[in-house]
Amino acid sequence: MKRLVILLFSLMIITMFGKSENVVVAENNNQIAMNVATYNIAAGRGTDGAYDLMRIAEAIRETEADIIGLQEVDINWGNRSNYDHMMERLAEELDMYYYFAPIYDLAPETGREERRQFGVGLLSKYPIIDAANREITRLSTQDPNPAPSLSPGFLEATVNVNGAHVSVYVTHLDYRSDPFVREMQVSDMRDIMLENTYSILVGDMNARPTAPELSPLFQRFTDAWGINEAPGFTYPATNPDRRIDYIFTSQRMEVEGSHTYQTNAADHLPVVAEVKVIPGNHSSSIRGMQSLVEQLAERGDFANDRTVRSIQRHLDVLAYYEKKQREDKLIKHLLTFKTLIEQLNDRDWLSTDAYEEVLADTNYMIEYYQYE
Repeated sequence: MKRLVILLFSLMIITMFGKSENVVVAENNNQIAMNVATYNIAAGRGTDGAYDLMRIAEAIRETEADIIGLQEVDINWGNRSNYDHMMERLAEELDMYYYFAPIYDLAPETGREERRQFGVGLLSKYPIIDAANREITRLSTQDPNPAPSLSPGFLEATVNVNGAHVSVYVTHLDYRSDPFVREMQVSDMRDIMLENTYSILVGDMNARPTAPELSPLFQRFTDAWGINEAPGFTYPATNPDRRIDYIFTSQRMEVEGSHTYQTNAADHLPVVAEVKVIPGNHSSSIRGMQSLVEQLAERGDFANDRTVRSIQRHLDVLAYYEKKQREDKLIKHLLTFKTLIEQLNDRDWLSTDAYEEVLADTNYMIEYYQYE
């Protein structure tokens, strides 16, 4: 009876975000490959300056994205986008779930009832089971001498990818040449994303990869462009000469490849990456487990530095044997590592969340190497 109630509650939540089909849960721990994308849609205006939302929809369709974050989205904004609810129309056209996070939320124009909104959105072929509009630092566009303050417009969503609950974030960082606001925004986003450990961040960062303000993202997450030799320029669409649109994943996921998609539907090019996730949200490698422990340590989930160092030393040994492809040694040391985690838990030297996440990763890796 309890499981039935939980299932019914989950389905009630899902219907709030678009489609209303049942959640599909994977029956095993096989990796699931999905296409993740980011696209600044310029309020529906193409490089020819014309508004054409169906042209945007077609570009999204041709990327074959399963999950896509959008920037510069209008909701009942004005004449430039025909007062359209762009997210609703795109979701209906593409048969996807959606969530919208306004950066600006203004009173209706004279003679109209709808509030004017502009911000970022998420479209997903997988159910969005929870979502929120989080705050990061921004400068007010209404103030001639604006001061930095926390404002909405950082989209956070939990997506059920066939049993893997993935935290997806969509952002659009400050456009000014001075990076000081972006520095604060990156710090804000990083703090928010530390709340979850199985995450994807997509968005228009308005900065090139060499920009110092983006370095914390490159340090913590995997740049999906990664192994590509091509520069991955995304802007301007007609003759791109810079990369300012990104997909970052937690190091507990695998990125198989990425590419840009050529289209004139907006002034940016979409970026698409094939990302593999695991139901149960486990690490796919020892390096992923190391990243998890680093993140939990930053979050304050361990009693002291000695506890962290003990765990890290064991993981260093495991990483060595993983690199050498010594499955026999890996299994032996994983079992020892499991005992260590249980002992630390008995002494209350790590939080319940940290214990459960690290233990789940350890059990997954043991099973993986035993049956590989």
